[in-house]
Amino acid sequence: MMEEMDRLSLLNLHIDNKTSKLAIQAKDTYDQLKEFLSDHPHLKQKNRHITIIGGGIVGLMSAFFLQKSGFTITILEKKSFGAAASGRNGGGVLSLGRELSEIPFARLATEIWSSLQQKKIDTKYVSSGHVMIARNEVEQEKLLAAHEIYTTAGLKVKVLSSDELKCMVPDLTSETKMGLFSKSDGQSYPFTTMTSLLKYLKEHGATVINHCEVLDFKTSNRTIEYAITEKGKFQSDAFLLCCGPWTTEVCKKLNEQVVVIPRRSQILVSEIVNKRRIHPFVTGNSLYLRQTHAGNILFGGGGSWETNGFDVSNTNYALEFLSSRLLELFPTYSHKQLIRAFAGTVELTEDHLPYFGKLNTFDNAFISGGYNGHGYGMSAVMGNLMAYSLTYQLNGRVNPIHDPILSRFSVARSKKKAGKLNV
Repeated sequence: MMEEMDRLSLLNLHIDNKTSKLAIQAKDTYDQLKEFLSDHPHLKQKNRHITIIGGGIVGLMSAFFLQKSGFTITILEKKSFGAAASGRNGGGVLSLGRELSEIPFARLATEIWSSLQQKKIDTKYVSSGHVMIARNEVEQEKLLAAHEIYTTAGLKVKVLSSDELKCMVPDLTSETKMGLFSKSDGQSYPFTTMTSLLKYLKEHGATVINHCEVLDFKTSNRTIEYAITEKGKFQSDAFLLCCGPWTTEVCKKLNEQVVVIPRRSQILVSEIVNKRRIHPFVTGNSLYLRQTHAGNILFGGGGSWETNGFDVSNTNYALEFLSSRLLELFPTYSHKQLIRAFAGTVELTEDHLPYFGKLNTFDNAFISGGYNGHGYGMSAVMGNLMAYSLTYQLNGRVNPIHDPILSRFSVARSKKKAGKLNV
């Protein structure tokens, strides 16, 4: 019954007696990262070639910042660029709702996303804000506790009364208790962003190859010499694995134990609602949603009810489940037709932390993946940080923020056997 009362499934915040301390640490980590990025301009590299395996948003955003640092870039994509969850997601760039360990990076991500347009990347990003909705007293209690914790962590959030919530989202049901609003969160357009990144990378000399699956690697001691594909061999100074849900599969070719679980995520799209009625990104009642610039309502959600694996077919269950949850929040939309449904594959890790940094057994192999459905928003800050990490590593220098900030995402923590995920 408690699970039915609590449908804040996108609030990934666990509150216990250590939470306040962790919130303070999150604020301190943000300040350290902010200072590092402000005081350390990218060191320009010459004659360094990076091959990125994976053409999703994490791979392309990493390529963008690596190219800015002077690296020569090759990107190998197994299928089409952005074919998995990178091109099939809600487009949220969010801090509100994230775990405390993710908050410093998520806050920086929103700042970087807002500047990408100035760097000639068309993202259609807007700082729309993000509101989480409490429908009952159980959820209200959780959001009020979250407000206190997030404020301590440095995230500016505001409690909204039911009337204020209704004013912000006019079509919302009056059967709500309150809202929690983050003004700094935003949203963008995945397909537009992916297309623009690809165009920019190619115009600035990157080699991008789709339908090019990596079949194996030629290694020697602690070095990858080249990647073997059906389109030939690709040599490089370093290799960056941005393989998303396929991370475990690719790492096995290198005898690396990195546990990532693929899971389907489904999204539905309504016909156009003529007037602009929903401005912020909205989460609550087990789903997320936003209104596109054209007026469609795009909504989705996931959880343990979804299928693990690479099946991206849409299901009748999801159509019924997500639609019913939408109408509970927006009953006046009952006459609106669904015009589209699609699905992608997200990657999950056992401890809900990503993998970032050098692989265990190779000195020129790196990874960025396992973002637990948050990779789209996180890609900007993690791509930026990867450019720094590779620059320091390949020049034999110590990254000043590796310990203790980035080291927590090391692949060394990965368990040798995948356990059952309860998420």
